[in-house]
Amino acid sequence: MVLPMACWMCRVRRWPRAVLWAWVGWWAVGPVHALDAVTLQLKWSHAFQFAGYYAAVEKGFYRDVGLDVTLLEAPPGASVLASVSQGRAQYGVGTSSLLLDRAAGYPMVVLAVVFQHSPQVLLVRQPDRVQGTQGIQDLLGKRVMVEPHADELLAYLNQAGVRSDQLMRLPHTFNPQDLIDGTVDAMSAYITNEPYLLDQAGIRYDTYTPRSAGIDFYGDNLFTTENELKANPQRVQNFREASLRGWAYAMAHQEEMADLIATQYARSHGRDFFLFEARRMEPLLRTDLIEVGYMTRGRWQHIADTYADLGLLPRNQTLNGFLYASIVPPDRKPLYVALTLLLVVSAVALYILHLNRRLARALAETLRAEDRVRHLAFFDALTDLPNRRMLQDRLVQAIARLKREERHGALLFLDLDNFKTLNDTHGHALGDSLLKTVAERLRGCVREVDTVARLGGDEFVVLLDAIDADAEQSLAQAQVVAGKVLLSLAEPYRLLDAHGGEPVVHVCTASIGMALLDGTSDPEEVQHQADTAMYQAKRMGRNRVHVGTDATPPRPATP
Repeated sequence: MVLPMACWMCRVRRWPRAVLWAWVGWWAVGPVHALDAVTLQLKWSHAFQFAGYYAAVEKGFYRDVGLDVTLLEAPPGASVLASVSQGRAQYGVGTSSLLLDRAAGYPMVVLAVVFQHSPQVLLVRQPDRVQGTQGIQDLLGKRVMVEPHADELLAYLNQAGVRSDQLMRLPHTFNPQDLIDGTVDAMSAYITNEPYLLDQAGIRYDTYTPRSAGIDFYGDNLFTTENELKANPQRVQNFREASLRGWAYAMAHQEEMADLIATQYARSHGRDFFLFEARRMEPLLRTDLIEVGYMTRGRWQHIADTYADLGLLPRNQTLNGFLYASIVPPDRKPLYVALTLLLVVSAVALYILHLNRRLARALAETLRAEDRVRHLAFFDALTDLPNRRMLQDRLVQAIARLKREERHGALLFLDLDNFKTLNDTHGHALGDSLLKTVAERLRGCVREVDTVARLGGDEFVVLLDAIDADAEQSLAQAQVVAGKVLLSLAEPYRLLDAHGGEPVVHVCTASIGMALLDGTSDPEEVQHQADTAMYQAKRMGRNRVHVGTDATPPRPATP
């Protein structure tokens, strides 16, 4: 039965006022769109390693693009690939072994790279009776835990002549206490996490990274499946952009994120642990040089070639479909699209060969420029020695190592005594040639574990690492090295003119300031001491070494 309008109005008047307003609001605004629920499978338990995703959740970056994201942590040994491929999660965080998964038939697509350099390292416990750093070959026959998908570590060992079957491989427990207790000799780990626990325990250990052998894999990679990309291209793009926005925020607000993780996600560790992790992640993400998420086909090809060397991939493995490219259709009017396609077809017909050549050249130039930028951030352009930034990093690491080993080192500041005369008389070209020769001579005076750096101009620094446990013995040995440096640099320089003229012979000595350092040294203070001592050596007549307030005459090098 249909009621007259008057009866409807009578009934409406009898409704509670709140219900009436709710009814009116629903019809005026319409139903609120529900957020699209998706799941991200992390590769490990909650840590700063995933800070960007926490930031995207807590700051509403996912919500802004219509997503309700659930973050799943993974217990030790769990398979992120299985979680994503079986549909329990739409997105995952994986290693560079995604290349192997793709070749095995899993249609995975890498959306973005978070770690430009992998944090995976080998941590090797130093026996109490052994002094100094051991070599990677000392692992032969030792008890080693290597986690699954640590292929870059196996490639590193293989390149160093240590085959997997020459190790006593043990199942990975993912517990650093095994290394602390000495039940294993070495374990694969992340440079961002486990060293904190080992330092807290006070044990002596060495760190080996595949990057030292030129094996440079990407670290944590955000990925999805081809099915998700084809079925929900806009959702994939939104998820990727919101995640990268979260990473940019997290690295710019590290203390805020450390507090968030410690209180809401991972209460098993304190704030200091997550701040340690954040600091260790900075040189791996390189957000000061590269936008988060950046990746290149050339780097992935390098990783594929390394897998091929291990026999895990065929040569010339295709990357087609493996690297993400947005397939969200552009929002253009049909006529504009048709016109654009017509112009593109015409252009392709005329310039296809020329374009291919240009693309090949551009790709090669981009890869060279990327490598050059990374190198120049840490090395001097003229001498290829470590620069001030790299020196700071190695000095901090050396002090930490001296603390663990209870040994001493030394820092030498050098300034050339007769360099300006050469520049003023013969020009900067010959001056540069002399500086490069000085760099070569300095390298020949020290050990491989020591660092020779150039600060700029004619200023050089030598960091003598882990000399001796006794301070007096360390100082005496450092003075011997300094004397060897003085004798080497004082040898005449035979410099060739770029225009083919007669060689120029120049004599150039050096003034050296020395400061002793140990595990308690402050990096800034020890540099100031060495710098001040160097200027004192100049005032005392040049071509000499000064330690503190006492000038020490040059000593001849030991035979």
